[in-house]
Amino acid sequence: MKKRSQFKKAALISLFATLLAVVIINVASAYINVKADVTQYKRFTLSPTTIDLLQSTTDEVYVKFYLTGDDVPEEYTLIVERAKEMLAEFKDVCSNVRYEFINPFEGKKPEEIYPIMEEFVHKGLIPLPVNRKINAGGQQATTQYIIPGAIVSYKNQERPVSLIETDIRNYYTVTDFSYMRMEYNFVKALKPLIKPRKCNIAYLNGHGEMDWPCMAWVTGQLGEKMKDFYSVESVTIGSRLNILRNIAIADSAQQTVKDLGNKYNLLIVAAPTQWVSDTDKYIIDQHVMRGGRVLWLVDGSNASMDSVENVQAFYAQQNLGFRSLRSMFFNYGVRINPDMLMDMQSYQMLKVGQNNLSFPYLLKISKFGQHPITQRMEEVRANFASSIDFVNDGDGLKKTVLAMTSAKTKIKTAPGFVALKEGKDKPNVAEYKYRNLPVAVLVEGRFKSAFAGRLPIALINEQQFHNLTLSEPTKQIFISDGDMIRNFVDYQTLSEYVPMYGMPARKEFLFNEMFLPYEGIYPTGYDPQVGYMYDNAEFIVNCVDYLCDNADLIDLRSKVLQIGKLDTTKSTVAKVQRRYQLLNLGLPMLLLLLCGGIVVLLRRWRYTR
Repeated sequence: MKKRSQFKKAALISLFATLLAVVIINVASAYINVKADVTQYKRFTLSPTTIDLLQSTTDEVYVKFYLTGDDVPEEYTLIVERAKEMLAEFKDVCSNVRYEFINPFEGKKPEEIYPIMEEFVHKGLIPLPVNRKINAGGQQATTQYIIPGAIVSYKNQERPVSLIETDIRNYYTVTDFSYMRMEYNFVKALKPLIKPRKCNIAYLNGHGEMDWPCMAWVTGQLGEKMKDFYSVESVTIGSRLNILRNIAIADSAQQTVKDLGNKYNLLIVAAPTQWVSDTDKYIIDQHVMRGGRVLWLVDGSNASMDSVENVQAFYAQQNLGFRSLRSMFFNYGVRINPDMLMDMQSYQMLKVGQNNLSFPYLLKISKFGQHPITQRMEEVRANFASSIDFVNDGDGLKKTVLAMTSAKTKIKTAPGFVALKEGKDKPNVAEYKYRNLPVAVLVEGRFKSAFAGRLPIALINEQQFHNLTLSEPTKQIFISDGDMIRNFVDYQTLSEYVPMYGMPARKEFLFNEMFLPYEGIYPTGYDPQVGYMYDNAEFIVNCVDYLCDNADLIDLRSKVLQIGKLDTTKSTVAKVQRRYQLLNLGLPMLLLLLCGGIVVLLRRWRYTR
């Protein structure tokens, strides 16, 4: 009886102790949030950039989430769930985050819906149409709308967040791509509110550079889609010393001036074909000396796709713009060579009549250096690119190769003949002896002026403009092909929108899901002959982001998440189905039998002793 009483007492103590432990654990779990992300790509872990941004807030961040309600299609369910999880993670990281879920069309009459949609369009969230079947047979359908995102507010300012995004390269489905870009889209909206900083970008003109239709895609990406980060304008230097610098009058009586620094953070020089004067080069050089950045896209030869399409053969010469800038580049630790690269292992197809021609001058660059700019790069197209060498090894500059040719490359020096038959003839493998020749490089550090110890004759008497011979720490990117930034233009269609190809007659930003700035202009990197999309647009935008110190945007935009899915081709096979059915039914039963057998053996071993 005494043992039985002790046993009951011990059992009651154990029961109450267990119940107490369960209650304590449940109460503690309400206040302590412990999570472990065991996914391969850290799918549920915020990046350090996002955490630092949220923790730097000093006021409430309020998010109105509109992608909710019964009207959201089933294919967007994963996006909605991940967005809700991400908002909860934002709140865990920063107590200033508040959010609510709103269905703006719930309980609204048709005549009330359209004014609401107009208001969202004005805010930057374009309503997304969704087709709904009315009857079971699917004979009738109606179009409803959802708001594909959210509005974030901070200190009386707000920005839209679009959560449904299409991959213009068609690498990923809408669901997968939207899932991957979600954190980037949130940060792209939050960063200008929390840490506002806008970079001024100038496209240089006046030396035969590309006209605006050929660069409209990148201009639209930077100046419109990323207008909170970049202000873009076209600039012609014209030998004016104050065109790239803020210069004020210090003393009108003494006729002295005060240098207030650069007007622009970044200059883009895209395919100059005319001679650049010493005065203009000096003005660019002094922009670099004052910490300015430059993205150079310079052709070593005047060979172009227009020449290939118009004649069977032509004589390619050195590009005048390249010849005038070559000595300047040498002072910056880079030499672009007057040649044309041919790649036997990586070339584009050229459509000639009804046939496709393997033209070796049209390169598909697929080898990249290890750098944030080249994350997630697959293929970049380049036409008649030149080789790049590093010079002046002891200049203290950090030099990085961003893109290069394959291991089977041939060099043709300019001037030289280029003919279509080179794509028809069997290549001489022995001539393709060069490997991994750079076509895009990054140089960082303190540059020596190309005009150290000398000034252009026109500026001998302009000493008051403070000639600098050593730059502040800065960066430059050199690309040996201007076509890398060029977008395809259908001029016949474009003429209906822009008379005489001058200033826009009608702006069509957000023209469609591919964000065509104008009818007749296609994305940078798009090949209309084969309907293939290269990574040129993302590569150029990454270059701009890095040069403007927005590398955190590159990291978020390049985040890749492989979302696991069933292989539909295999899952529909009867044999495979039976295998997984037996596995799902048999494995739990085997585990139960195994555990039961272990318990029986332990009891028998214990009591037989």
